[in-house]
Amino acid sequence: MMPSLRWSGRKPFVRGLSSLRGVVLGGLSAFLLAACVGVEAVESPVPAYNVHYSCNISTINAALQQNDLPNLDSQPGVVLVNKYQNVSDNIGVCGLLLYHAATEDVFYAYDLACPYCYRRGAVSAIGMKDPFVARCPGCESEFGAVQYGSPAPTAGPANAENYHLRQYRARLTTYTTLVVTRK
Repeated sequence: MMPSLRWSGRKPFVRGLSSLRGVVLGGLSAFLLAACVGVEAVESPVPAYNVHYSCNISTINAALQQNDLPNLDSQPGVVLVNKYQNVSDNIGVCGLLLYHAATEDVFYAYDLACPYCYRRGAVSAIGMKDPFVARCPGCESEFGAVQYGSPAPTAGPANAENYHLRQYRARLTTYTTLVVTRK
């Protein structure tokens, strides 16, 4: 007796490609999942204080006597808030770095505490190396993407350890009033 052959509707070669495609897609999915599992949001070692600060972007540079930096109402604009102006001000661990982006009308706010120094038990306030790069005088870590809204380090030991600046929310509430709060 002869075994009966059934027609499955697929040619054996096509069925082979279908299973090969499943293996390739399954392997690619597993690879992408494994790659994404290791990616975590980077949290700054600087604690997230309850920050609340408001200022007039047209006059803040003069009020803090920082005329060597570009005015906050210009693009790019920078100001380092390292002292209280009002009793109700909460300016983080070491103060605030306020930045007006160079390419768009967006504001960014960061804590002045260097995350590398803070993690090591020291408190060092970052300053501006130039209008585009924030730099810690203690460990010489640099943060060169603050104008793009990135708190990531670009050089120095903070870069080696991947310690980011603490970032806060900055928004205009009126035409000239900038308000900074905790994210």
